[in-house]
Amino acid sequence: MKRTVVLIALAVLVLTGCWDRRELNDIGIVVAVALDKEPKTGKIIVTSQIIRPAALAKGASQKEAPVEIFSSTGNTTIEAARNVTQLLDRRNVYFHTKLLVISEQIAKEGVISYLDVFSRGRESRGYIWICVAKDSPSRDILGVKKGIEQIQARHLVSLIRNEKFHYSSHTLNILRFYKQILGTGINPVTGALEIVQSPAYPIEQKPEKKTRNIKLHQSAVFKKDKLVGYLTPQEAQGYNWVIGKPKNGIMSMPSFLDPEKKYSVEILNSSSDIIPTLNGGKASFVIRVKTTTALAETQGQTKLLSPGQMLELIKKAERRNEEMIKTEIETAIRAAQNKFKSDIFGFGSSLSKKYPKEWDKMKSRWEELFPETEYTVEVKATIKRTELTHSPMKAEE
Repeated sequence: MKRTVVLIALAVLVLTGCWDRRELNDIGIVVAVALDKEPKTGKIIVTSQIIRPAALAKGASQKEAPVEIFSSTGNTTIEAARNVTQLLDRRNVYFHTKLLVISEQIAKEGVISYLDVFSRGRESRGYIWICVAKDSPSRDILGVKKGIEQIQARHLVSLIRNEKFHYSSHTLNILRFYKQILGTGINPVTGALEIVQSPAYPIEQKPEKKTRNIKLHQSAVFKKDKLVGYLTPQEAQGYNWVIGKPKNGIMSMPSFLDPEKKYSVEILNSSSDIIPTLNGGKASFVIRVKTTTALAETQGQTKLLSPGQMLELIKKAERRNEEMIKTEIETAIRAAQNKFKSDIFGFGSSLSKKYPKEWDKMKSRWEELFPETEYTVEVKATIKRTELTHSPMKAEE
């Protein structure tokens, strides 16, 4: 009997309820945040995309929007975010926030003071993706409903995750963005979201009718915490090769058998290495990139090739792949040195690791030294598979 009483007493002490429990009906789950600035007052505008649980419940009306969007202003980011409660009948929580979109104006002024709350708040998570809204207010990005996902924030996050299939853009989460801003010898690059006009279902509707869509096809370049420009898709591809990001994606080039046709290879893997050298106080770098690909498609080839002929074509294709990758890398480095004057590759970071004493003397002048830094690009591309065929399918004559 005594044992039972003791167990019950312990259970009462241990199995208590959560003291800070919040009911779902009392909170607003924020999945995306946009930061803008009022031109006249300079106040911060925080726009929150909030889930409506009732609209997502089984049996809910399809006409009911799955999210609500609210904007409010304040002198600081947290004040503006808290002022949303003047419009919303719930208290916002940010445990499930996946995306932060910042305006070009804020990005050009310097983002670090606006992001301070995301590093301090106990509800914030380091895996929140950060993007710049190109050529439009960031709140407009949250308002464009496209894609299959019901919730727009999930659609935008899916665009970011799909970078692994094309490697023509690059997006960071807040944690990595912060590390590169506060680090030494490297500046961040992150995704740029742009509202574009595209044909609206041309099969069913008139071709001249347009619809708004959101595209992630450029990357925002920063010098410390300030936006200085955008990488084009080709420049972003070169950038991604240098940092060893491509693990998937397609490369297409003119066919050797018919210049009017193309062939494509699929990237299977890649790696990179930045090797710094100091000579007489002058830094230079060797960028070594290795990639493995598979032949994915050929056009214009109608005759069956012998194994020897196929091997010869593969060797030629490997050399052409290397030339293409090298060109993309050199294009990206020229843009970083001449257009942006920003070390986005981490050349300075690699130098600091190999020559820490020398770097202490150079780091204050690295912004001046980087544009004149010499480099060499070495690429090794291998085609591992031809997908078990020596010729494409063709119609019977």
